[in-house]
Amino acid sequence: MDPKRIYVSGFPSFTQSQDLMQVFNQYGTIKVEKINKKYAVVLFPDEESVKEVIERSGKIVNYGEFLTIKPYNRKLETTAPKREFTRSKQKESIIAPQMLDLSGDFYQQLDNVLSAVRLTQQEVCAVSSLYSDLQDALRTLWPGCVATPFGSITTGLGIKSSDADCFVSLGTERITDAVGRAKRALLREPRLFAEVLAIPQAHTPIVKFFHVPTGTNCDVTFKTPLGTYNSRLVSFMLHADPRLVPLAVLVKYWAKVHGFSGSGRLTNYALTVMILFYLQQPPVSVLPSVRSLQEGFDQIVDGWNVAFDDRLDRLPASTNTSSIPELLGGFFQYYSTFDFDRLVICPYLGRPITKESFKRLSSLPPEMSLYRRNLESGAAGAMRFTTSICVQDPFELCHNVASCVSSRLYEEVQAYFRFAALAYDTEKLKDCRQLLRTILLRKPKIPRLKAKTEFKATISSYVIQNIESQDRRSVIRDEMLRMFMEMCKIELSELEADDKGPTKKRKDKYMGVVTGAIWRRKQYTKTHNAARLGLVERQAQITEEIMNAEKEKINLKFCLTLAFTSESHANATVKLKEGDAAVFKEFGTFFLHIMQNWFGNLLKPYLKPKEKKKLKEDKEGKENKETELDVTLGGERQGGADQETSPTNDTSETHDDTT
Repeated sequence: MDPKRIYVSGFPSFTQSQDLMQVFNQYGTIKVEKINKKYAVVLFPDEESVKEVIERSGKIVNYGEFLTIKPYNRKLETTAPKREFTRSKQKESIIAPQMLDLSGDFYQQLDNVLSAVRLTQQEVCAVSSLYSDLQDALRTLWPGCVATPFGSITTGLGIKSSDADCFVSLGTERITDAVGRAKRALLREPRLFAEVLAIPQAHTPIVKFFHVPTGTNCDVTFKTPLGTYNSRLVSFMLHADPRLVPLAVLVKYWAKVHGFSGSGRLTNYALTVMILFYLQQPPVSVLPSVRSLQEGFDQIVDGWNVAFDDRLDRLPASTNTSSIPELLGGFFQYYSTFDFDRLVICPYLGRPITKESFKRLSSLPPEMSLYRRNLESGAAGAMRFTTSICVQDPFELCHNVASCVSSRLYEEVQAYFRFAALAYDTEKLKDCRQLLRTILLRKPKIPRLKAKTEFKATISSYVIQNIESQDRRSVIRDEMLRMFMEMCKIELSELEADDKGPTKKRKDKYMGVVTGAIWRRKQYTKTHNAARLGLVERQAQITEEIMNAEKEKINLKFCLTLAFTSESHANATVKLKEGDAAVFKEFGTFFLHIMQNWFGNLLKPYLKPKEKKKLKEDKEGKENKETELDVTLGGERQGGADQETSPTNDTSETHDDTT
């Protein structure tokens, strides 16, 4: 027993030390000595505080969960060693460009790069044993199941650090249950599978493992086979011309060594689609559009046509005679000037489409008829087209494969494109002898954006005046706290109020910490649309799912200020105190969105009866006038349950990642 320490459990797995410090800050200076997903050890300044807080066990709340508080006892601490996936981490490394032989002409350097970073034919063939071992292990649970490989290793773009990807169809079994069963099946074969990890709550549930015989990491998905068809298309197009695979591997390695590609950034698949799209553009015109390859071919998988003519001898002849360095330089030049703010990369049509055209289905090109039908029937959601980089999947037309690229990463990627294009302009008259050395060994100066650190929403005076309660301030304050604490799971600690007395001006201030990307709600919202839950309960559940599933660690400390300048005028402001300003911009625009939508719904029960009726009639009238399916910036239909009449008058930017 230790009289100055407590053992805390029952908090959500994403809780951090600063969260607990805020929970217990009323007891003076405390120290969180240890914290993991299951428990924490907290040191208090005196024994009296410890006794008091233990008595409050089950009453103190953190992120909506009641904390269990016990006297500290070393025996309570689990002794299980921390899981370190050392072999997987080692496999993720890639040879540094400084270790490469970049002497000789361009083609000698290219050969040296490819031989150093590409998987050899023997290594690719060896990986086939991974799929057969996986299939055998899973057939003990699902007889007859087939492990179908896809991804870079199958397309010819495999490099030394590449993971294997595999799809296994399990029929009608629930995916989240299957992930757990698959993990247990692999753990029964420790000589074949190590470092097995199941991620059932992800948008695409997967099982990850390290295959001991081949030393290869593998991701197994059970949700959809679309990835296997995408890989088949990519492989076909890259092998249509002998220049393309070396070009694509070189671009992939370039992005990898500079750190802007990979999971959570610009994915390797998105980068590959960008290469294919560039090769479709005139005057390059090495590849045809995907739509032209699909003429006369039809195979619907999960609502999308995945068939195409895969006969290389039927491809239209290309007159392009550019060398590999010319194609490489052209790739850099094309995207250094591409209008990402306005255009969508569309390999299906083989030409860019404006983002504006995705706002209304009627303004899309007629060739996008399958996309329109799937949206109108509810078989698919709208593509997120307002992100910094928008790359439309060639088959699954509702999928923006570059949607995770943030505004900050976009600026970084653009800087690398411009730098590489300038290097090519300098070297093209010198046979590009120094091009690879320049683009692989040197970095551009990355512009640092001055991100906005304060976001303000004005609450409509009309709404305030029509609140029935005499204590309108309390209504607004309580519903504001409910929105943050219950729906967003952000714990707020109250700061000293600023009350200016006779003028009736008052500012209520709160400090909060954001630890997860709660604004990325679209993919989680779909599973809750059919549930008969109220707004608060539904959004609270979505927030919890995001916090449990998202890997990205976020730590934004902000101040929420609710200011009442008179009886009928109020505004709410969030201001960054500590953390990444670029990430806070995403949270701030999400804040403006929920002020315009959620907050209005929360205030409706307090409005005078005639105003409730008026709002309802206005909404019904608006819905009756709709003649087309309108798509909002977040990719959802207007007029949904969460998007009713707004209580705020705010013309600030809207957020790309909200529901």
